[in-house]
Amino acid sequence: MIVKFINYQKDYLRFKKEYDKVWKDINMRGDLILRKDTREFEERLAKYVGTKFAVALSSGTDAIYLSLKALNLPPYYIKGRIAVPCLTFKSTCGAVINAGSEPILYDMDGLINEECRVAIIAHIAGEIFKINRNPEIIIEDACQALGALKSPSSKVQCWSFYPAKILGCKGDAGAITTNDEKVYEYVKEARNHFKTDNRDFGGNYRMDNLQAGLLNVKIQHIDEILARRKEIAEMYLKELPEFLLPNNQEGRVWQDFVIRTENFNQRNELYKFLKKRGIETIENDYPFTPQYPKLPLCAIYESETLRIPCNENLEDSEVDYVIKCIREFYVPKRQGNNNL
Repeated sequence: MIVKFINYQKDYLRFKKEYDKVWKDINMRGDLILRKDTREFEERLAKYVGTKFAVALSSGTDAIYLSLKALNLPPYYIKGRIAVPCLTFKSTCGAVINAGSEPILYDMDGLINEECRVAIIAHIAGEIFKINRNPEIIIEDACQALGALKSPSSKVQCWSFYPAKILGCKGDAGAITTNDEKVYEYVKEARNHFKTDNRDFGGNYRMDNLQAGLLNVKIQHIDEILARRKEIAEMYLKELPEFLLPNNQEGRVWQDFVIRTENFNQRNELYKFLKKRGIETIENDYPFTPQYPKLPLCAIYESETLRIPCNENLEDSEVDYVIKCIREFYVPKRQGNNNL
């Protein structure tokens, strides 16, 4: 049996009739950039998240970058005063650096440096992350947490619609949501070079209208997508309790299901073992740069964990097969399993 981490073909076939209709309609209208489909998606996203505004963008990375630019932070907020999680993909930290700021990393214990007046929180794998205190400004990297944040109180929320995300399109795309009208107006103009506004230079951070059209289809099914992912996660929770991480289940969604192993070597062996049995998994090896190394708790977590398939297009038989193979790996060698 082959079990893909994400099955893009199944995703297409699931919504084929709706996708094809929207794709043809947009092409026939010639509405390719910043057209009504984009505006409609922004309205749907803001309503779903529970904010006043949404701006469709080119990626989640650009959403974080433009959020920082929109805040127009004074110099004494910037250098050395933006708290950045190390439990995240490197794009979160990279966006801060590219925006001209200096990140102060914090570990999985959520302890924020007292000097930091601005903090980014990343909700990895759909789990709501908590920090020890609330600084003046919070930006949420919610790229892996659509459905977990409802009516958020943070300044800005950043989203990704990369194909592997819960609400994935067929290319790169992202967005911000916010209740701050100044942030909304800045990002809306910055994504299109401040074309009709002389206050600043922006860039090309637009979401293609074709991607917006596909997202308009899929967001209407978001509740059933989240419900199916939860069903699959509950199968894992029931059948693999000894491999679970301590995590906060309250309000979370299942962007990914993460299991723990005893150490780095065992994680690598399990990865190879499942690959040989046709199961696609993802290792949590997301290093930053030597200047910003991962902190101890995060480094251990990433070296000992593995992401297993947990998407809405999985059949129950595929989930059962993943469970069976993980258990097979852990059968003691004396019973004939050499783990390789």
